[in-house]
Amino acid sequence: MKLFTSPLACSMASRIALEELGRPCEFLQIDHTTRLAPDGSAIHPLGMVPVLHADGGRVLTENAAILQYVAADSPLIPTEPWQHAQLHQWLSFIGTELHKAVFIPLLDRKANDGAKAYALGNAPARLGIANARLAGRDYLLDDYSIADIYLFTVLNWAQATPVRLADYPALAAFYARIAARPNVARVLGAEVGAFVVERKGAPAAPLSTRAVLDRFNAAFQTHDPAGLDALIDDACVIDNTDGQRLTGKRECLAVWTRIATDPQLAFDLEDTQGADGRGTILWTLRRDGTPVARGVNVMEVRDGRIVHARGFTRPI
Repeated sequence: MKLFTSPLACSMASRIALEELGRPCEFLQIDHTTRLAPDGSAIHPLGMVPVLHADGGRVLTENAAILQYVAADSPLIPTEPWQHAQLHQWLSFIGTELHKAVFIPLLDRKANDGAKAYALGNAPARLGIANARLAGRDYLLDDYSIADIYLFTVLNWAQATPVRLADYPALAAFYARIAARPNVARVLGAEVGAFVVERKGAPAAPLSTRAVLDRFNAAFQTHDPAGLDALIDDACVIDNTDGQRLTGKRECLAVWTRIATDPQLAFDLEDTQGADGRGTILWTLRRDGTPVARGVNVMEVRDGRIVHARGFTRPI
C-alpha cells in the first residue's frame, strides 16, 4: 500500500491514522511544484493529495474515503450505528465547512483578497460549532477517531492564516491534547521537517491586505512595533488631516513606532476592513484611559506592504 502525500497537507491525517494503528504503508511525497509523483507520473487529474494505491492496483482518492479505508476494522472507526453516523457527519463538516470553506481560500496564493475576506468571515460560525462540540469533552465522538485526526490536521493550518485558535478555547485545548499524542507528535515533526526542506528558497507569498492591517493594528494594541518594519513599503507616504506629510519608509516607521511605544496611549479598534489593496481602520484613542479622539486610517497596500496611509482624526 502506498500513500502519496504533501507535507502538512490534509494527507497528514491519513498518515497519522496509519501510524496510530501501526499499519504498514509506503509514504511517497509528491513534488509541490509539478504535483507529480517522485517518478514523474501523474497521480491525480488535479494534482491533489492524498492518493492511495492499494493492493491489486486499486486507487482511492479523497481524504475522508482514504481515512475510512486505512482505519477500517479499528477502534478509530466506531461500529455503534449512531456513533458511526456521527463520524460521517463530522468528516463531512470538517471537509466542507472548515477545510474547503475556510482554510483553502486563506491558504491559496491565487485567491484574491475578496475571497480571503469571505473565507475569514465564514470562520467564526463554523469554528464555533466545533468549539461548542468539544466544550467539556476530549473528542468529537465518545472515543478518539479519524474525525479527531482530520480536525487536528485542518486546525494545524490556522497558524499560517489570520485565524486565531486562542479565540476558541475548546478547540485550542483539543489541538494541544491531540498534538501531545506520541504518534501524532512524531508525524507532525516529520511533516514540518519535510515542509521546510521542500519550501527552502521558495519565495514567500505576500500578505493579504487584511493580514497586513491586522498585524499593523497588533503593533499598536500590544505596544510592540517590532513587526512594523516588514509592513512598510520603501516609498510609503502618510498624509494626515493636519496637513503633515511623511515620505519614505524611515519617516513612516519612526512616527508609527513613536505612537506604538507611548505607554499613555491605547487604541480601541471599532472596525477593520481590507481587501484588494485597500483598507480602513476605525479607532478610538485613549490617553491614560480617557477617550480623547476618534479617527479612521485609509490604507493602500501593495504586495503585502503599506504604500499610502491617510489619517482622519477628530477630538472627542
